[in-house]
Amino acid sequence: MPNRLTENLDSDFIERLNALRPQNARISVKVYVEGYEDVVFWYDILREYGRQKNIKFDITPYSKANDLAKGKSAVLEHVDSTGKHLILCIDSDYDYLLNGYTPDSIIINSNQYIFQTYAYSIENLKCYRESLYDVCGNATTNFSEKINLSELLKWYSNIIYPLLLWSLYFASKNDTDTFTISAFSDLVKILENPDINTQCESTIRSVSQQVQTKITELKQTHSTDIQQVELLSQQLRELGLNEDNAYLFMHGHTLFDNVVLMILKPLYRELRREEIRKIRENAEHQTERENQIDHYNNKCKNIEDVLSTNTDFKPCFLYQKIKSDLDLYIQNFN
Repeated sequence: MPNRLTENLDSDFIERLNALRPQNARISVKVYVEGYEDVVFWYDILREYGRQKNIKFDITPYSKANDLAKGKSAVLEHVDSTGKHLILCIDSDYDYLLNGYTPDSIIINSNQYIFQTYAYSIENLKCYRESLYDVCGNATTNFSEKINLSELLKWYSNIIYPLLLWSLYFASKNDTDTFTISAFSDLVKILENPDINTQCESTIRSVSQQVQTKITELKQTHSTDIQQVELLSQQLRELGLNEDNAYLFMHGHTLFDNVVLMILKPLYRELRREEIRKIRENAEHQTERENQIDHYNNKCKNIEDVLSTNTDFKPCFLYQKIKSDLDLYIQNFN
């Protein structure tokens, strides 16, 4: 039995409360998100709509009173309460791509008051490959292009794409044993410190070797499924999944922590060393050198923090899908 007023809220109840407010008061809309890290992401998107229609989006990272149920499953418990004044904002995981294959995917993709990332999670969007150059530059104030990060992540994406298809295929069959998302993630992680001077080539080729080995194994042990995997790939292309953007649909924390940050951290260190070398070469005396180095170090930002707060993914076609959904939703308000 719910023991909190907020657990009894539904859209109709909030709408009735809004009707009691003064005429010019802001409209209140309740928004449930999965966790605290999701609040800023969704607030940044929703605030534009709030200004348009004088709406106050009350964003709440939802958890049950006993703190045992959190995240997406807890948010989806409110699906029957949704409406114009109560919306849910969640990570897609595989549910966007596998619409119709799982019960959750049907609920999420058919409810106009559930908004999803379309990418696997918000972490994938923060790792949008076209934005990574600026992430490093903003963290170090050094915009030297030691590596073409966009092309590097595109190469990585092409490597993991066929294995991602197998992962999606087994998920579409509700097979949680043969090849799990966790097993996929373990195979596509970067486990060694990349060599920036060689464009991380050895590191990426190591991932490629692991992926190819697993694909060969799957084709041998599940030869009768190969045609079905190919058929699924054709269906998913219509939803936007292809070789170049597969990284947007893989497990988000794996991409963020075990791929992108693994590349950015050594690049970050090299960019900082380069700037400090310039200071040492140009300073006229020791005191100036020390002061400028201290000043530079104070200006640098933690690379993980900059990536975590990255919002330069808005040209991504998946972000545009989020905006299109919200454009339709906001038309309901007079």
